[in-house]
Amino acid sequence: MTAFAVARATLHADPNMAEPASYRRPPWPWASARIIRTAPNEIMGGLGGPGARAGYLYADVLTAALAYTPQRGDEVKLGATVYTVEDAERDTLGLSWRLTLSALMP
Repeated sequence: MTAFAVARATLHADPNMAEPASYRRPPWPWASARIIRTAPNEIMGGLGGPGARAGYLYADVLTAALAYTPQRGDEVKLGATVYTVEDAERDTLGLSWRLTLSALMP
């Protein structure tokens, strides 16, 4: 294991950084994974006033935690909320995936 792989694994094992989640490709069953959730804000002009904040939800998951390459339409469950994967981008070392998520409409 490289130093970067050890660092990534350590972050995903830390309960202060990562959280348990479930991942699946419908209609397959849910599988356990740990994710690091981020929700950065970016200023977007033209949405009333000097700018509005548009929120995104990202989930970082270790490549080794998934049985397959993530794709649009896969699902991530955090607590009782299910999100759909809109985009998946692998890091340059191939250690993790950065998933762009959106909440599923009931």
